Parts: sequence; structure tokens; C-alpha cells
Amino acid sequence: MAADPTFLAGLHAVRAAGLDHEAVDLPSLALRGSVRIPLDDLASATIDTGRRVIRLGGAGAVWCRLLDVSAHAPDPRHRHAAAGHYQAFLRLFEHLPVRVMNRPLREATGFTKVLHAVTMAAVGGWQVPRTCLTSDPDEARAFVADCPRGAVFKGASAAKTFARAYEAGDAARLDRLGRVPVLFQERIAGPDVRVHTVGDQAFGEAVHSPEIDYRTVVGVNDYRPLTLPESVVRGCARLTAHTGTPLLGVDFKIDAATGEWYFLEANAMPCFEGDDRRAGGAISRAMAHWLAGPSDPPATP
Repeated sequence: MAADPTFLAGLHAVRAAGLDHEAVDLPSLALRGSVRIPLDDLASATIDTGRRVIRLGGAGAVWCRLLDVSAHAPDPRHRHAAAGHYQAFLRLFEHLPVRVMNRPLREATGFTKVLHAVTMAAVGGWQVPRTCLTSDPDEARAFVADCPRGAVFKGASAAKTFARAYEAGDAARLDRLGRVPVLFQERIAGPDVRVHTVGDQAFGEAVHSPEIDYRTVVGVNDYRPLTLPESVVRGCARLTAHTGTPLLGVDFKIDAATGEWYFLEANAMPCFEGDDRRAGGAISRAMAHWLAGPSDPPATP
């Protein structure tokens, strides 16, 4: 989507690398384009942008940053078109016989955060913070009481939510858990770390923030490049291989008192433009290099 800063950062890197490419803007496609997918020959699938026809099987690689824009359509006809394109692309790019970064249905554990955390942590070889996912107010009270360093809470699904510190005033709201489960974790006091992996490459940045969730504030966080421990680099490479998603944003916390690393999650559609800018474009250049790689599709995991 042309309004997505991450897409624009990646597109700039592709252009700077001199790669022959076509960019597809999803709102424009819904307004004036069309998609054709022969089910017996996916390599012949085409996208007609209204200005040119792109044969997907002829591509060396695809960067799939798929967003559902249908809710913002101006009328029902274009809303249905955008929703149809989104659903079709979900399936097409999962099975298209070319290299894809990232196949949109390949890493599905993110739809439930606890399964995602324990599954990915096991692959990477990391520990996770003590965690309780519950819709039982009494269970939540007991868990929070057993966290001497405090607790944080956040949503449990793939929907974007922000972590908050559990405070005394939150006790009065625990009875609402019967309507929606919430994920509680023991608080880890220390910096956040975001690692972006591109294939077997990893780029790390430590984030020191006055807030529990550094994404909720602008202009006050301290971002610092970080040389990653080899165990983290190797674990991140295992994640990309295990999930079949070469581009990941992997989140950690470092306990400031002990130096221990705790895995939080791995995002298969990371927003990396800020990290990339501070890294001098290293992440997007690595992405462009991956896209320029061999045209033969990798073996299906």
C-alpha cells in the first residue's frame, strides 16, 4: 500500500538496487484493476493494475506485504473488490511457485499469543516471561500476586494491542475477564530489543523507554544499535527456516538486573522503516538482496 511507510522503505531499496520490479498498490487495484487466477495453473495468475498486466509466474520473487484495505473503500462495490483481492492473495501467495517474502499464511501461530510464544521460543532456544492467559478473575489475581516484580497485561490474539503495567486500580476491572481473556506476564525490567531477520542475517536494536510499551510514545525513547549474542543470531535463523518466513521482526526483553534475555514474539509482517532508517538502510538492503537471489523456488517446508 502506497500509504504504508514500511512498503515505501522496501520499495526504495529495491529501486536503489536497480532491480526490475513492479509495485502494486492495493487500494488502486480495487478501484481500477482486476486479478485473474487460473486454479489449474497458478503460475499464469495475473494482476491487471489498470495500467499494465503483471504475470506473477514470470517474477523472480515477490515481496508480499498484504493488508486488508476493504474497510476504507468508498462504496460497497469497491469494498467487495478489495476484500476479494485480499482473500485471493492470501491463498495465491501461499502456493505461488516463486520465491515469496513472506507467504501470508505460513506463520499462523501469531493468531494466539501464548501458542506463538512457546512455539517460537522452543525453536529459538529461549525462555519466555512467566505467563498466564485467563478469563478467570481469581486466577488473574493469584498470578499477579505471585509476581514480586509486578505484572503487565495485553491482548491475547493477533489483533494489535499495547502492553500496560498492572496497577492497583486495575483490580476493579478483573471481573470483565469473563467476556474476553487477557494475557498477563511477569514484568521484566530492562530494555526492549527488536531484531529484524532477513534470511540468515540479523539486525538488532535496543530500545530504552520510560513506558512499558515503547510504541506508545514518540520522541522520548533511546534507540541504540546492538551487537547480538551469537545464540540470538542462530536462534533467529532457526526461526526463519522453521516458519518459512525470511523476514521477521523478533522482540525480546533483557532483564537489567541479570542480563537474561526473554523472547516475546516474532512478527511476520514487521514495520521496520524506523529501525531501517537508524541502521542506515541495512535492513531494506538485505531484503532487496534476498529478492534478487536465485529465481528457483525454495523447497516447500
